[in-house]
Amino acid sequence: MEIYRKHMPKEKRPAGRTPKWTTEFMYMVVQKIEVEGMTYLQARDTFGVSNGSISAWLRKYRKGKLVPVEKAHEPAPDLQIYRLEEQVKELKSEIGDLFLQNQMLKKALYHSQQKKKDSSSVITSKNLEAFQKGVK
Repeated sequence: MEIYRKHMPKEKRPAGRTPKWTTEFMYMVVQKIEVEGMTYLQARDTFGVSNGSISAWLRKYRKGKLVPVEKAHEPAPDLQIYRLEEQVKELKSEIGDLFLQNQMLKKALYHSQQKKKDSSSVITSKNLEAFQKGVK
């Protein structure tokens, strides 16, 4: 059995690394630049893509090699959808930060209550003066 496994051909992976962006996304960015007149800088700032990537996509598009693969059940991505997804990511991050701050405040409050409880439960020479003062 071991000999058989050694001589079996392995599945080949495609050469290079997996792309960071989908073909539909690249096509949408190129369309914004070519059709709608968006500049490289605007596209870079809006989509978070480098100028080099944008120019490479434009070269592919102009050679006819960048054609979106339309999926029957999934529409091509839109700028508004992309912005909303980015906003959701930012809001999730902010919620996480607020949750951590809330936990820290709860711990600080608990600690201060415990410290106050410990210091007021026993009359010592340090807190004797506080107990001798009259109530107003």
